[in-house]
Amino acid sequence: MSSERQQDAFLLGRLFEARNQQFTRQELADQSGIPAQDLDRRLTPYLQAGYPIEIHPQGTICLREPPDVWCAEEILGRCPRSSTGPAWNPLLLTETGSTNDVARDQGRRGEPAGFVVAASRQTAGRGRLGRAWESPPGRGLYVSILLRPDVPVSETSRLPILASVAAVDAVEAVTGTRPRIKWPNDLLMGGRKLGGLLIETEMAGPRLAFAVIGIGLNVRHAAGDFSPAVRDLATSLYLATGHLYRRADVLVTLLHALERRLASPFAEARDAWTASSLTLGQRVELNTGRGRKVGQAMGLDDSGALLLRSDSGEIETITAGDMQVL
Repeated sequence: MSSERQQDAFLLGRLFEARNQQFTRQELADQSGIPAQDLDRRLTPYLQAGYPIEIHPQGTICLREPPDVWCAEEILGRCPRSSTGPAWNPLLLTETGSTNDVARDQGRRGEPAGFVVAASRQTAGRGRLGRAWESPPGRGLYVSILLRPDVPVSETSRLPILASVAAVDAVEAVTGTRPRIKWPNDLLMGGRKLGGLLIETEMAGPRLAFAVIGIGLNVRHAAGDFSPAVRDLATSLYLATGHLYRRADVLVTLLHALERRLASPFAEARDAWTASSLTLGQRVELNTGRGRKVGQAMGLDDSGALLLRSDSGEIETITAGDMQVL
């Protein structure tokens, strides 16, 4: 990353940290490393992008509440490298086929953990089992995150649990309302689908080479933004709360939440998942790679797999499948 990009990211991060606060040019120059006489020039692209940065004649600079615009430098500045997490490297696209495909390709090219790709629109967004994921422009958060956790194959089932809990944490931090989790990958608010996850992995022998955590959250959708096929089943943060949230705010909060969950003991995420689950205690039917399974969803084991108690009393572990509550 160039030093100028780092400086711009720090500058935007500082302005976001204290929105509506007036800074002198010298204060921002001292903190960012950008010469005071260059601040106007360096801020011009962000003004042109729609950030409400006020540059006053008396020499102060202030960021007002921004609209739904975003840029990589904002995400970088608001998600600085910590001692426990990856160095986030965001790529924000106007349009792409699938953010998971972009992240997977970068993973195969050796991109380090922390690569984040988000798009304003996906033309080939997908959910589990190749199902289409509706991705209208400028409405949702469609993001994929590349990770390289040093874990054995037996622990890869932890990733959907960690990611879904982080997504729930982020939504609660932004809105004050905690969604519920429907195993294996759905987030619901008010009984309707708010978002979903698609975790894709590639192995290197017995260990994980990399994982792509794809998350789709309906943020700014009105009812008419959903197709008739899903309109009665889906919701968004806007429909659930009446507030139009910035997608960048949701993304920043999500990255912080994921970083915290990855750095914490898995047992904490498992407890949080259990508390948010719509699945546990229910009699369910599962279609899995090993056939149809029916029983009671009991909990998660140490690897993150679902524990299913069959009618015979046998406990089975399920790592993937489609579920229906009976």
